[in-house]
Amino acid sequence: MPNLTSTSEFLLLGFSDIRELQILHFFVFLAVYVTAVTGNLLIIIAVALDHHLHIPMYFFLMNLALLDLGLVSVMVPKAMANSLLNTRSISYSGCVAQIFFLFFLEGSDLAILTIMAHDRYVAICNPLQYETIMHRGACIQMAASGWIAGILLGILHSGGTFVITFCSNRINQFFCEAPQVVKLSCSDMYLVEVGIIMFGSFLGLGCLIFIVVSYMQIFAAVLRIPSVHGQKKALSTCLPHLTVVSLLVFSSIFAYLRPPSQNSSDQNILFAIIYAVLPPLLNPFIYSMRNKDLKTALLKLSDLGRFSEIIANRLQLDIEDTMPNLTSTSDFLLLGFSDIRELQVLHFFVFLAVYVTAVTGNILIIVAVALDHHLHTPMYFFLMNLALLDLGLVSVMVPKAMANSLLNTRSISYSGCVAQVFFLFFLEGSDFAILTIMAHDRYVAICSPLQYETIMHRGACIQMAVSAWITGILLGILHSGGTFAITFCSNRINQFFCEVPQILKLSCSDMYLVEVGNIIFGMSLGLGCFIFIVISYMQIFAAVLRIPSVHGQKKALSTCFSHLTVVSLVVLSGIFAYLRPPSHTSSDQNVIFAIIYAILPPLLNPFIYSMRNKDLKTALLKLSD
Repeated sequence: MPNLTSTSEFLLLGFSDIRELQILHFFVFLAVYVTAVTGNLLIIIAVALDHHLHIPMYFFLMNLALLDLGLVSVMVPKAMANSLLNTRSISYSGCVAQIFFLFFLEGSDLAILTIMAHDRYVAICNPLQYETIMHRGACIQMAASGWIAGILLGILHSGGTFVITFCSNRINQFFCEAPQVVKLSCSDMYLVEVGIIMFGSFLGLGCLIFIVVSYMQIFAAVLRIPSVHGQKKALSTCLPHLTVVSLLVFSSIFAYLRPPSQNSSDQNILFAIIYAVLPPLLNPFIYSMRNKDLKTALLKLSDLGRFSEIIANRLQLDIEDTMPNLTSTSDFLLLGFSDIRELQVLHFFVFLAVYVTAVTGNILIIVAVALDHHLHTPMYFFLMNLALLDLGLVSVMVPKAMANSLLNTRSISYSGCVAQVFFLFFLEGSDFAILTIMAHDRYVAICSPLQYETIMHRGACIQMAVSAWITGILLGILHSGGTFAITFCSNRINQFFCEVPQILKLSCSDMYLVEVGNIIFGMSLGLGCFIFIVISYMQIFAAVLRIPSVHGQKKALSTCFSHLTVVSLVVLSGIFAYLRPPSHTSSDQNVIFAIIYAILPPLLNPFIYSMRNKDLKTALLKLSD
């Protein structure tokens, strides 16, 4: 058979060939992924910030949550991307990475669960020696040993799997599962990985036996406790751990020890989801459901007044007492549109119309690009990213403004204000980064058309888009951190949302200069992006002028017109909002200028791109059929 060892990619098992079902799979996996990531992140944050949880049991739980966060991120995002983009491929290096991280994270996961069983054994069977045995150094060494064991397993399995000579590149699973990859072998080298799998299975069996023996001794110790209340209290700390271990063991048995005759493609997918996705999804709920300390810590996270106090204590911020300090206030008061009830209701319906229009327009762009294979090109891939960001941007401010108008209130919680500042800078920063990348895409397409596919290949496009999103996230963290390190002397923000320049005016210390520095840094980045766009278009126009026919010139420029209009809209609205004379900034003007730069671009972008783009208009018309 042909040897495909040197192949650059593998073909994974698709969920369905029906486009509508692929989109459904994408949204199902998106819901699962967001739930799993949120649950595990909440566990990590709660344990990190609440000093009551700084004990060995919760330290190991935080490690478990970190591993589960990694585990669900190894498979699900790639499966989502394949469903959304209607593809089944994974690069050779991507497959190696998946196998390494799967064995690393699953191995470390079981090791941490084994250590947690030992922790419960010492706590119940040797309570007087608990602090001596499970001291800080010992816990860190145990956790590090668990992670190192997982890394060694990952290296062993990824090395053993990819020394094989492959006769096919079609993997009968939606991710690179080692047993399915081994089936592609056409030489005896697969026996190396089989041996490694058996070795790993024996290690896993050893961990399971250790856990079982630990719990036998725990149950024996619990039965010697004279009171029923004491028995229940002792077992309550073990029940979540025992449930998680049972879930992991039974899902693995269910996946790997079923009769081979029943291994259809659909069942392979189902069993893989049961053992690889279900535990990271359910573990946070299992641990938080019956654990009072953890539930209390999680509830504290919803009280952002307390949350901010915890963060301040952790960062050891010095709060000045010379002026009234409102840093720990639980809410801010935003600028109201009107005190007349009828006008408030009118504002609600105006914003509702704007929001529905913006959301519908951007969702149509996303769905059209995702469903129409003619639009699976770099230009439309970046346009889909832009629509996703615009969808988020319009959702950060408008729903809260609508709710305040409808409910006749002006308040926003401290947490809501932090979230607004973070998401505004994250989404606006990513938005402008994507527009810069789109200028580069148009430059390559027009100035270097023969090299376009080589330069703007799928991997490069994904890396550029990811870089833009990461840049936005870092900007969001920088600005939200810089803004809320300030000592506030008032909680009245002169804007209908948490706008940083207006928040800085509430400062009564020099700490606001940190955020001013962040803003100058952000503006420098923005100016750099703008200069890059201008230079790109200067070269584009120069290349277009060299095209001999007028028709050719028009065709080349038609692909740039929409992008140039959107960039101009974003830049001019930003200048209009921030570079106006300070003496002219009344409250009403603040609201109008904010609407111009923050709401107008996400509202108009879908219309600008679809108005003069035949391919996009055709795809949108198909949606109505």
